[in-house]
Amino acid sequence: MKLRFLFIILILASTQTAFSSEFKEVEDSEIRFQWTVEGANLHIILSAPTEGWVAVGFNPSKVMKDADFKLAYVQGSTTVIEDHFGTGLFGHKIDSSIGGSSDFELINGTESSGVTTVEFTMPLNSGDDFDSPLQEGDEVKILLAYGTRDDLSRKHKKRTSIIIEL
Repeated sequence: MKLRFLFIILILASTQTAFSSEFKEVEDSEIRFQWTVEGANLHIILSAPTEGWVAVGFNPSKVMKDADFKLAYVQGSTTVIEDHFGTGLFGHKIDSSIGGSSDFELINGTESSGVTTVEFTMPLNSGDDFDSPLQEGDEVKILLAYGTRDDLSRKHKKRTSIIIEL
């Protein structure tokens, strides 16, 4: 009986730890970026007042160059998310088209009342040359943007850059 009770307490404690992550949050140019570090992953919720795409980029060297981008949109019950790399000051390409890999796990995507929200996780360090290695506690420059259509090749309507602490 005591062993069973101890087992239940251990399960409850581990469940509470697994789901008790507090998200940090910033909002700029109407784009909300929420994040928390969960072990070796970064858990992200990204939303903007659009029925088009939303995007976040990490650690550009200059403008968009060298940034690790995640771009997503929701169309009906389908969420599309892609992993891109900043190949120039004003351009990016899908990681897999230039020798990298898609490093993220989609959790959910919704579009409601004119707001698109996408939730996903990504490794802090995927080992992919086209992903920026991240570490909890680091200051990280992020790029946030959104577009008005479900077309990731279309230019953003709004964009901003912010420095956050992971």
